[in-house]
Amino acid sequence: MDCRTTAGEKGDRRMRPGITRLVSPRPAPHQRYIPIPRSRWHLPALYPGEPETCARSLRTFLAIWAHLGLLIAVLRVYKVEGRAFQLVVTLALAALPVHYLLSYRWKKPFFVATSVAGLVWIFGPAVGAIVLALAAVLIGICFLPIAWAGRAAIIAVFAVILTVLRGSTTGALSDCAWPVIGTMFMFRMILYLYELKHAEKRDSLLDTLSYFFLLPNYCFPHFPVVDFRTFQRGYFAGEIHATQRRGMQMMFRGTTHLLLFRLVYHTLMMPAEQVHNLATLAAYIVCNYLCYLQVSGQFHIACGLLHLFGFQLPETHRHYLLASSFTDYWRRINIYWKDFMVRVVFNPVAFRLKRWPQAMALAVATVTVFLATWLLHAYQFYWLRGTWRFNWPDALFWGILGVLVMVNVQLDALAPRRRSRQPVELSPRAIALRTVKITATFTTIALLWSLWSSPSLGSWLGMIRRAFAVA
Repeated sequence: MDCRTTAGEKGDRRMRPGITRLVSPRPAPHQRYIPIPRSRWHLPALYPGEPETCARSLRTFLAIWAHLGLLIAVLRVYKVEGRAFQLVVTLALAALPVHYLLSYRWKKPFFVATSVAGLVWIFGPAVGAIVLALAAVLIGICFLPIAWAGRAAIIAVFAVILTVLRGSTTGALSDCAWPVIGTMFMFRMILYLYELKHAEKRDSLLDTLSYFFLLPNYCFPHFPVVDFRTFQRGYFAGEIHATQRRGMQMMFRGTTHLLLFRLVYHTLMMPAEQVHNLATLAAYIVCNYLCYLQVSGQFHIACGLLHLFGFQLPETHRHYLLASSFTDYWRRINIYWKDFMVRVVFNPVAFRLKRWPQAMALAVATVTVFLATWLLHAYQFYWLRGTWRFNWPDALFWGILGVLVMVNVQLDALAPRRRSRQPVELSPRAIALRTVKITATFTTIALLWSLWSSPSLGSWLGMIRRAFAVA
């Protein structure tokens, strides 16, 4: 090819506009292969190194945040719960936008800092200092460079010392500090030690702090027994806005439960002394059982609030009023406690008895679960109230319920399993049978619940005699 040019061609080139680049510039490799999207308001949807579940959309978040504000306004208008609860939800409303805008690496430290700030704000600097000091000792023992058995033994000895101190110290300061430290560590420490024993590697201090310092725990002493591994695996496991929406749904359901509880307790509930016939007995045992709506409402709000900060957790209750058997009831009510007992008590006992006949192994494991449930509920009552709850109504409630569940477990083990999980169309006869089962289960549980809530066995028997007009 002849590369020479004439003078005319050179003149034509001088008359044309200069072209310095023939193609558009190629984007940088990280923008070419993994583009970082931006929201409509120029907020980075993802900072470098963040998981995709962290993607931000300011418009979507503001809608969720506004719904949270409206829900908090409803809670304030109807004065749901007390001062601690109002402070917790107010702090959550203020901290949530900051948590949302922070980079992923700073989200969990900010959540821990918010929880600690909530502890000091609600209970004051003195109680906060005591709780933080005791928490530092308990968590520090878990991180000692010794064998697991040694750490577990030291934790057990320290728990005995704290138990003695709980019963011997008095005063307003100790009455506030002991329930807080108890609700934080009395059950979750058991799960954490269990995880330390079976985990392949030790979790970080930040993960441990985020597990024990849970913001809604300070307003709900009766707190769900959150599993450590489930808690950590659920952190930003799904798209953040979907997680937050699910949390809002749980909080809305919990608010509904609490409002229904107020209706039942303040309007429909009657004292046990006013029971004088079968009609008043039925009204009393139903309303008394429906007072559990307070617990289920608190659990839903607590776990829903954790969803807003990215912790995706399973549901706490599943339509427990519609249970059709006693094992079905055990699976539906307080699901976190059921999972806690299955993991820590039932499975280890059943595994050790795996060479026994199946019926006997299941029976022993079930009895052990309900015995542990009885003892641990008394332990919980001691930390929250300062006295042990060992009485006949408590023992009979857990004993009878344990026997009923054990019988159902045996029947379920003998029944043939359905291979297909496809929904089955129920015939009118099957619907009627299921209705009878639900009614019978509800009636039995409500009657047992009235026994459990009675101050003594004699007072409960007196109520039954008045209802049946027995002299």
